[in-house]
Amino acid sequence: MLLSSLTSFRPLALECASEFIGTFVLVFLGTASIATAAYTTSDISDVASQQVALGWGFAAALATFIAAPASSAHLNPAVTLALALSPQTRSGFPKRKIPAYMLFQLLGATLAGLVVLVMFGPAIERFENRLKLVRGHSNSALSAVAFGCSFPHPQLVYGPDENSTFWSKHDVSVIGALFLEALGAMLFMLTQRVVRQPHQPSGAVAFTNSMRPRSENTQGLSPRMPDNNLSAPLYIGAAQAALTLVITPFTQACLNPARDLGPRIIAATAGWGSAEMPGVRVSYCWVYLVGPMIGALVGSLLFDMLIFPGLQTSDEAAAAWMRHQQLEGDAILEQLEKSQTLLRFNAGTRYQFCQI
Repeated sequence: MLLSSLTSFRPLALECASEFIGTFVLVFLGTASIATAAYTTSDISDVASQQVALGWGFAAALATFIAAPASSAHLNPAVTLALALSPQTRSGFPKRKIPAYMLFQLLGATLAGLVVLVMFGPAIERFENRLKLVRGHSNSALSAVAFGCSFPHPQLVYGPDENSTFWSKHDVSVIGALFLEALGAMLFMLTQRVVRQPHQPSGAVAFTNSMRPRSENTQGLSPRMPDNNLSAPLYIGAAQAALTLVITPFTQACLNPARDLGPRIIAATAGWGSAEMPGVRVSYCWVYLVGPMIGALVGSLLFDMLIFPGLQTSDEAAAAWMRHQQLEGDAILEQLEKSQTLLRFNAGTRYQFCQI
């Protein structure tokens, strides 16, 4: 009994370690790209927004590539929940793993927030001194922009003077922010589900195998990323970059509860306090937890209802074509065998005739 428990624990521990490392890479590179762009300018320019989008895109691609072999690279509690509840994937990812995956995703994101704070600490202080920001005040969300998310984007609301502000903090409502986060997570989850299917030409055998982590793989094979399917993480990164570029001005494009909550905890304990938890706007922190969860579940459901049946139809058509080709091949082989038999018979008849 004890040996069986230890045997089942070890693969889960490896999967959790993979999620921890992958989420750390994702959140560290993503939030560091925000910090690099934010603390060198006082407004959100086109260049800065593109820099952040590219940073998140490359972060998602690299983190996915790193974590896919061991844990299938969820890196997001919303993705974990959606995959665990989908009828197409839940057999390979049992619900009992949900708490462990989510915990280590949050731990990885929290560590990433801490590292970014240490790295950019002096730059953040100079930024605050230049704009006369006091941590804990409402406008200090501007100096915490690399950590927890806000809506609208703090750099559009809080500037060094009235002439540098573009939006009011009420231009994006709570319902609007919730909708945008859910919409972004839905599109991201659709991308996740599609690239995890073996039916795509670019495919992702590692992602397909990762529907059944190492401990559940009946063939005992590790879901490694094959060399000819390296495009799968790039699709994930492209989706992350595109959504970040479009949604960032409104909600900072969180799309990932761990990405928001982990760094937010660090910021709240580093002096920003209530400006980060629960946030400048009353009770808005939950938007970045609930919105991505709803969106990922809806995206996964849409895939199961609208896209997966089409893939099954394609499979059936391909199977029918293969059966047809096999029947034709069998018929050709049968004709060849008959021809060879007839040739042997004719040759034998001619030999006997010559003997007579």
